Amino acid sequence: MKLRTRKNKLIITLLAAGLLEAVTLSAHADMTETTKKLNAKNTNKSAVSVGEVSKVDNTLGTNEIILKNMSAIPKENITNSTQSQLQVGKEQLSFLSPAAGGIQLAVKLPGVYVSGSNPTGSVGDNALLINGFSVGSYSNSSATPNFNSIAVTLDGIPMNNPLSGDGGWYSTEIPIANLLSSTNIIYGPGNPDGRWQASIGGTLNFIPVQPSLKPKVKITGSYGSFDTQTESFNASTGLINGWTGIIAGGYTSGNVPGLEYSYPYRAYAFFAKALKFFNGGDRVSFGAYGVNSYYLDPATTPLTPIAGYTTNGYGVPGPLLSEATSGFYSTETPQQSYFYYRDNSAIFYSKQHIEISKLSSIDNKIWFRDSWREHYGSGNYNGTSSPTMNEYYTPNNKTYGDRVKLAFNLPHNELTFGGYIIQHNYHSKWDLFNPIYGTSINNPNTKNDVDMTQTNENIYLQDKLHYLHDTISITPGIAYAAYQTTLKNLYPATDSLNANGVINETLARRIHTNFSGIEPSIGFNWCAYNGISFYGNIAYTNENPNGESYGDYYEIYLNPNLIKLTKNLDFEGGIRFHDKGLFLNLNYYHDQVKNQIYGLYAQGTNFAPTGYELANSLYQGLNLQIHWKPIYDLMIYATANIQHSYYTSLNTSNNKSFSGNLIASIPLHLFSIGVSYEHMEYGGLAKINLDDKYVGSAGMANPITGDVTLRTNPYNLVNLNLSYKTTLIKRVLFFAQYADLRLGLYNLLNRHYNVDESVGSGEIEPGLPNNAIFGYQGAPRTIFGSLSLQF
Repeated sequence: MKLRTRKNKLIITLLAAGLLEAVTLSAHADMTETTKKLNAKNTNKSAVSVGEVSKVDNTLGTNEIILKNMSAIPKENITNSTQSQLQVGKEQLSFLSPAAGGIQLAVKLPGVYVSGSNPTGSVGDNALLINGFSVGSYSNSSATPNFNSIAVTLDGIPMNNPLSGDGGWYSTEIPIANLLSSTNIIYGPGNPDGRWQASIGGTLNFIPVQPSLKPKVKITGSYGSFDTQTESFNASTGLINGWTGIIAGGYTSGNVPGLEYSYPYRAYAFFAKALKFFNGGDRVSFGAYGVNSYYLDPATTPLTPIAGYTTNGYGVPGPLLSEATSGFYSTETPQQSYFYYRDNSAIFYSKQHIEISKLSSIDNKIWFRDSWREHYGSGNYNGTSSPTMNEYYTPNNKTYGDRVKLAFNLPHNELTFGGYIIQHNYHSKWDLFNPIYGTSINNPNTKNDVDMTQTNENIYLQDKLHYLHDTISITPGIAYAAYQTTLKNLYPATDSLNANGVINETLARRIHTNFSGIEPSIGFNWCAYNGISFYGNIAYTNENPNGESYGDYYEIYLNPNLIKLTKNLDFEGGIRFHDKGLFLNLNYYHDQVKNQIYGLYAQGTNFAPTGYELANSLYQGLNLQIHWKPIYDLMIYATANIQHSYYTSLNTSNNKSFSGNLIASIPLHLFSIGVSYEHMEYGGLAKINLDDKYVGSAGMANPITGDVTLRTNPYNLVNLNLSYKTTLIKRVLFFAQYADLRLGLYNLLNRHYNVDESVGSGEIEPGLPNNAIFGYQGAPRTIFGSLSLQF
């Protein structure tokens, strides 16, 4: 374990120790007050959910109910839903390291897995999978045929770029988990009312901290291994003359854990929201979110020695570089393999709710999103002899959208009618050059300049019918989705230099497609007895293929006639149980997906696809979630995912077939279990969290042939968190409500593990054997301390 501490960064630890000493001196004097505050329970109260009606606790005001349900969906609403839907909230934040981002909070739900270059922190080249469907920027995510098929939203506002062949969404856009209040997942397409363009595999909603009824301020600071630090704050105004608002932000930085060379990262994030209540139940809100991130992406390391692959460079004499010979946590220096990324995103939005009558209402949301990236690669491992040594890549995505819903709360049924329109523009430009060969960024060896636009229209009708005193609900729905997509090659044919000896005329100057389809669905929920409910949902949905299908990576040269809508027939079914102390969900899923396409690569030219695969796939498996509080002081949670997903047909552009193969990069098993115990000690609440996570093996695709023949190595990780929360901080800071001190040990047993393993194809090292295996090392044992103050 390597701790890169600096004396001038011990201020958090020293402050925490001083506060603890001060408050302990007067612990017993304030025992009664502390007990009252810290033992206060957030009782489960049925409430009016935003957009869905349930029972109302008359002890709460309408505005308070709305504010509570903006932060998290009531468990009763999840239990009564006809969708496969789960949620994780602030309680799980105490199991995460301070460096964690939004994707690490999502991993606390079953069927969710993260892989990439920095999986313990979201500032990296990471991909997120839900039941095998993926989204994210990590290159191996494209080894799964549906790598842009999860709709990612922030406060219900879509963040995806459905046109991108580069992941469609970057995990760096949610870099600080402390800025979230909860995370919600709808598995599969779900009902039309909550579905987006990329929801074919699921919908992931990050819910940021929300305005509150009373004013409050919270600040948090942390520091730990590998110079990792995170600072965050949020401040709420409270309700004043019908207005309430919040402002929140944070900064995180450090180095990718475990590696002997520094691969730094950092990110800023900012969120603000204002909400106005009017008489009669109307309300309007305005929100803004922005993020700026920077990171270096380490290269993978061979698992076993490969001839010529040394610590000094490919073919350069020196010790062989591999996990087996150089120490597990090892990689080439940034000078040998240097790739940096700058990801930026800004979102501005407004939501309006208008009560037409006691039984009807209109909801509308309008937004603008701008996302841009700068990617620069210099000095590949074999860069001194590569004609494409340097890479400069600057994509940009702009999105405008509006979504409206008209709802009628009628006897025995809730009828909703609505739709949305979204306009995307995606400009993908990159240049390859190598000064050694006389080329530069202004005179590149290879260049690409593609502009894509898409208009997506969706209209739907949905009805939720209630029978037998609301114990049975049936939700039929139907949607119509349409996509108009245009690709333009902006470089003149006479001025284009393309890789692989192919000239630009081979690529169509302009491709236009116009797809549409009907999407029927039906859901069912039966509240059988005392908190037990059975549910099921069947949905048939479509998705427009991403830019790779159109040739935004120009080497594919796909015949436009082969571009088809991706189709999914999804079934979700299971059983839920919910009472005061226990929530249990057991779910089976079955997805039949058709018309998938993704790229193949040639040995020694793995920069962009040189061929393609056409596939139909079957995703199937079981998910389990348990959240149990058997006694007041004890909480136990567990998740499990078992799946078997494979290609029902898989054919390559070079006339090979691999039907029946596993879908690569999807773990066959995922298990986790955690225990939390709390106890009053010395005028404060002491708490211990212990959790264990197991990730099973996954198939490895050969990116040259398309075959899946090998499997990754499984691993498990144990984490320990200790915390102490006290109101005695008032003795030091009279205006503070409480202080929360935490100490966390992650990968407690210091396991050596790879978060992902893949077959090398020659991108960086031409001439490798076809089955050379490379790994992204996970983090060794790390330690973090943090201090939070609430005012």
